[in-house]
Amino acid sequence: MRESIDDVRKRIEKIDREILRMMANRTAAAVEMGQMKAAESIPLRAPAVEEKVIGRYVERAKEFGMSAGSARQIATLLIRESIEQQGRIPRPQQSKRMLIVGGNGQMGMWLCRFFASRSHKIRVYDEGDNPMFPVERDLERGVRDAEVIVLATPISVTPEILERIFALEPSGVVMDVASIKTPLVPVVRAGAAKGIKVCSIHPMFGPDTASIIDRNLVICHCGSAEANEAARSLVDGSNIIEMEVEEHDPLMAYVLGLSHAVNIAFFEALRNSGRSFKELDSAASTTFRRQADSARNVASENAQLYYEIQSLNPHNREALEHLQKAVANLREAADSGDRDAFERMMAEGQEYFGGK
Repeated sequence: MRESIDDVRKRIEKIDREILRMMANRTAAAVEMGQMKAAESIPLRAPAVEEKVIGRYVERAKEFGMSAGSARQIATLLIRESIEQQGRIPRPQQSKRMLIVGGNGQMGMWLCRFFASRSHKIRVYDEGDNPMFPVERDLERGVRDAEVIVLATPISVTPEILERIFALEPSGVVMDVASIKTPLVPVVRAGAAKGIKVCSIHPMFGPDTASIIDRNLVICHCGSAEANEAARSLVDGSNIIEMEVEEHDPLMAYVLGLSHAVNIAFFEALRNSGRSFKELDSAASTTFRRQADSARNVASENAQLYYEIQSLNPHNREALEHLQKAVANLREAADSGDRDAFERMMAEGQEYFGGK
């Protein structure tokens, strides 16, 4: 008897349950491995092993007529789920006493929750009370007792707070999470030269991020190898990019400054058009929707932080000049009917991103 569509759907549903059961079994095995890693203080991530697993999926996919892209996505998803579960396993032997300066802010609270989830003992130095973690009112005592001090403070006041902390001669590791490093460079370099264990990190994500796994995080070297090593251990599981602290802001002028500016300019242009977003969205293309989603997210962000990212990075001027030149070239090609110039811009863009 020939199967009906409902019969096939039921068969697919049964297969789906089996897939989920096997995924749960795989995750359980990963948790066992995570407990071994925790007991032996082995890092969460093993990039060479992850690539081997992905390669295995891609190779086996050929046997079943599946695309390599789908196999890679499935393998990456499973690896991420495994690391996510392993990251939640307590590592008491690695537990640190941590002071989060600015721990009542959005990013400060994210850091408190993240480090607490990894068995660290958290205290907050900030104005007001904290609903989840004890608040330290005496900075000197907090610095003296902490093994790790993390600053989650506005960029503009971070250099001053660092100087106050350095004057207390901390024995623990000191690091900030500022999005712009130029104002901090003289302070952190001087601190490292005096023997303070200091480095500067930059999580390339915001406080709404659910997990650090597979997220980019920059570690800026300030002159203390011990602090760099401590930072790597504390943010294990993320995609760590390391550089000298002076190299950070020229890169961020494009990664942050330019990308923010493009989105702000986009929603400003829409707003100045005199047309409501509802009207424009009703006829939206796929490209418009993607750009509008990105611009909407930027418009909803912390205005003070985004202002400081634009105003405190001296390398932003160069990035914005490139943006202005690009817009002028685009307009000139279209207004003058220079099809060759326009098509050349498109071709060079395609080449820049690695081809089709």
